[in-house]
Amino acid sequence: TIANSLKHNSELALQLFQEAMDQGVTADGRFLNALLRCFGDDINGALAAWKGGIGAAAAKFEPKPNDNKQQIINRGANLLAAYNGLMHVCGRAIRPDVALRLAYAMQKTAGIEPTETTLNCYFAGKRLALSMTDEFRNFSFSMNQYESLLSVECTKYSSKDKRRAGDKKIRIIL
Repeated sequence: TIANSLKHNSELALQLFQEAMDQGVTADGRFLNALLRCFGDDINGALAAWKGGIGAAAAKFEPKPNDNKQQIINRGANLLAAYNGLMHVCGRAIRPDVALRLAYAMQKTAGIEPTETTLNCYFAGKRLALSMTDEFRNFSFSMNQYESLLSVECTKYSSKDKRRAGDKKIRIIL
Protein backbone atom coordinates (compact mmCIF):
# COMPACT_ATOMS: atom_id res chain seq x y z
CA THR A 1 0.00 0.00 0.00
CA ILE A 2 0.96 3.62 -0.34
CA ALA A 3 1.14 4.21 3.42
CA ASN A 4 3.63 1.39 4.00
CA SER A 5 6.14 2.39 1.36
CA LEU A 6 9.63 3.38 2.45
CA LYS A 7 9.33 6.98 1.26
CA HIS A 8 6.60 9.44 2.08
CA ASN A 9 4.02 10.25 -0.55
CA SER A 10 2.96 13.71 0.56
CA GLU A 11 2.16 15.06 -2.89
CA LEU A 12 0.17 11.97 -3.83
CA ALA A 13 -1.80 12.15 -0.56
CA LEU A 14 -2.65 15.82 -1.10
CA GLN A 15 -3.69 15.12 -4.68
CA LEU A 16 -5.91 12.23 -3.53
CA PHE A 17 -7.49 14.43 -0.85
CA GLN A 18 -8.21 17.23 -3.32
CA GLU A 19 -9.72 14.85 -5.87
CA ALA A 20 -11.89 13.23 -3.20
CA MET A 21 -13.15 16.60 -1.98
CA ASP A 22 -13.85 17.74 -5.56
CA GLN A 23 -15.92 14.60 -6.18
CA GLY A 24 -17.88 15.00 -2.93
CA VAL A 25 -16.38 12.05 -1.06
CA THR A 26 -17.22 12.22 2.63
CA ALA A 27 -14.15 13.01 4.71
CA ASP A 28 -14.74 10.54 7.51
CA GLY A 29 -12.04 9.67 10.02
CA ARG A 30 -11.02 6.36 8.43
CA PHE A 31 -10.37 8.01 5.07
CA LEU A 32 -8.40 10.87 6.63
CA ASN A 33 -6.42 8.47 8.84
CA ALA A 34 -5.31 6.47 5.80
CA LEU A 35 -4.59 9.66 3.90
CA LEU A 36 -2.41 11.08 6.68
CA ARG A 37 -0.48 7.82 7.01
CA CYS A 38 0.59 8.31 3.39
CA PHE A 39 2.83 11.13 4.58
CA GLY A 40 5.21 8.52 6.03
CA ASP A 41 7.76 10.36 8.16
CA ASP A 42 6.99 13.82 6.72
CA ILE A 43 5.48 15.27 9.90
CA ASN A 44 5.88 18.86 8.72
CA GLY A 45 3.99 18.08 5.52
CA ALA A 46 1.25 16.24 7.42
CA LEU A 47 0.79 19.12 9.87
CA ALA A 48 0.70 21.62 7.00
CA ALA A 49 -1.93 19.51 5.24
CA TRP A 50 -3.92 19.28 8.49
CA LYS A 51 -3.88 23.06 8.84
CA GLY A 52 -4.51 23.50 5.13
CA GLY A 53 -7.80 21.63 4.96
CA ILE A 54 -7.69 18.08 6.27
CA GLY A 55 -8.43 19.17 9.85
CA ALA A 56 -11.35 21.33 8.74
CA ALA A 57 -12.72 18.44 6.65
CA ALA A 58 -12.55 16.13 9.67
CA ALA A 59 -14.36 18.64 11.89
CA LYS A 60 -17.01 19.25 9.23
CA PHE A 61 -18.01 15.57 9.21
CA GLU A 62 -18.67 15.49 12.99
CA PRO A 63 -22.34 15.06 13.99
CA LYS A 64 -24.27 18.20 14.89
CA PRO A 65 -26.18 18.61 18.18
CA ASN A 66 -29.51 18.15 16.36
CA ASP A 67 -28.49 14.75 14.91
CA ASN A 68 -29.81 11.50 16.36
CA LYS A 69 -28.72 10.15 19.74
CA GLN A 70 -26.39 7.43 18.39
CA GLN A 71 -24.41 9.96 16.35
CA ILE A 72 -24.06 12.28 19.35
CA ILE A 73 -22.66 9.39 21.42
CA ASN A 74 -19.97 8.90 18.75
CA ARG A 75 -19.16 12.62 18.66
CA GLY A 76 -15.47 13.12 18.07
CA ALA A 77 -14.87 9.65 16.61
CA ASN A 78 -13.99 10.99 13.16
CA LEU A 79 -11.65 13.64 14.52
CA LEU A 80 -10.03 11.07 16.80
CA ALA A 81 -9.43 8.69 13.88
CA ALA A 82 -7.88 11.52 11.86
CA TYR A 83 -5.71 12.59 14.79
CA ASN A 84 -4.60 8.96 15.15
CA GLY A 85 -3.28 9.17 11.59
CA LEU A 86 -1.22 12.21 12.59
CA MET A 87 0.09 10.30 15.61
CA HIS A 88 1.23 7.50 13.31
CA VAL A 89 3.17 10.03 11.23
CA CYS A 90 4.76 11.36 14.46
CA GLY A 91 5.86 7.81 15.26
CA ARG A 92 7.26 7.29 11.76
CA ALA A 93 9.25 10.52 12.16
CA ILE A 94 10.30 9.48 15.71
CA ARG A 95 9.02 12.80 17.04
CA PRO A 96 7.44 12.20 20.46
CA ASP A 97 7.70 15.94 21.18
CA VAL A 98 5.34 16.72 18.30
CA ALA A 99 3.07 13.82 19.32
CA LEU A 100 2.81 15.23 22.84
CA ARG A 101 1.97 18.71 21.52
CA LEU A 102 -0.62 17.09 19.27
CA ALA A 103 -2.19 15.28 22.25
CA TYR A 104 -2.49 18.61 24.08
CA ALA A 105 -3.96 20.24 20.96
CA MET A 106 -6.54 17.47 20.69
CA GLN A 107 -7.77 18.31 24.17
CA LYS A 108 -7.56 22.09 23.85
CA THR A 109 -8.89 22.79 20.36
CA ALA A 110 -11.15 19.84 19.63
CA GLY A 111 -12.12 18.76 23.15
CA ILE A 112 -11.10 15.18 22.38
CA GLU A 113 -9.25 13.07 24.92
CA PRO A 114 -6.43 11.02 23.38
CA THR A 115 -6.90 7.31 24.04
CA GLU A 116 -4.70 4.26 24.28
CA THR A 117 -5.41 3.73 20.59
CA THR A 118 -3.85 7.14 19.96
CA LEU A 119 -0.75 6.07 21.88
CA ASN A 120 -0.64 2.74 20.04
CA CYS A 121 -0.79 4.57 16.69
CA TYR A 122 2.31 6.54 17.68
CA PHE A 123 4.16 3.38 18.75
CA ALA A 124 3.08 1.49 15.59
CA GLY A 125 4.58 4.25 13.48
CA LYS A 126 7.74 4.23 15.57
CA ARG A 127 8.06 0.44 15.26
CA LEU A 128 7.67 0.73 11.51
CA ALA A 129 10.36 3.41 11.33
CA LEU A 130 12.76 1.41 13.48
CA SER A 131 12.22 -1.73 11.44
CA MET A 132 13.27 0.14 8.29
CA THR A 133 16.51 1.67 9.55
CA ASP A 134 19.15 1.43 12.24
CA GLU A 135 19.62 5.20 12.25
CA PHE A 136 17.42 5.80 15.30
CA ARG A 137 18.77 3.12 17.63
CA ASN A 138 20.31 5.54 20.15
CA PHE A 139 17.70 7.95 21.48
CA SER A 140 18.45 10.76 23.83
CA PHE A 141 16.92 10.67 27.30
CA SER A 142 14.72 13.66 26.47
CA MET A 143 12.93 11.70 23.76
CA ASN A 144 11.99 9.03 26.28
CA GLN A 145 10.66 11.72 28.63
CA TYR A 146 8.32 12.94 25.91
CA GLU A 147 7.10 9.40 25.32
CA SER A 148 6.48 8.96 29.05
CA LEU A 149 4.40 12.13 29.14
CA LEU A 150 2.55 11.03 26.01
CA SER A 151 1.78 7.73 27.69
CA VAL A 152 0.34 9.54 30.72
CA GLU A 153 -1.80 11.84 28.55
CA CYS A 154 -3.20 8.95 26.52
CA THR A 155 -3.97 6.57 29.37
CA LYS A 156 -5.92 8.77 31.76
CA TYR A 157 -8.48 7.18 34.03
CA SER A 158 -11.84 6.52 32.40
CA SER A 159 -14.89 5.33 34.29
CA LYS A 160 -15.99 3.51 31.10
CA ASP A 161 -12.84 1.35 31.03
CA LYS A 162 -13.92 -2.11 32.20
CA ARG A 163 -10.32 -3.14 32.91
CA ARG A 164 -10.14 -0.58 35.70
CA ALA A 165 -13.57 -1.32 37.21
CA GLY A 166 -12.05 -2.83 40.38
CA ASP A 167 -9.49 -0.10 40.93
CA LYS A 168 -9.74 1.97 44.07
CA LYS A 169 -9.72 5.73 43.76
CA ILE A 170 -7.79 7.85 46.21
CA ARG A 171 -7.73 11.57 46.74
CA ILE A 172 -4.42 13.32 47.22
CA ILE A 173 -4.57 16.73 48.86
CA LEU A 174 -1.44 18.86 48.75
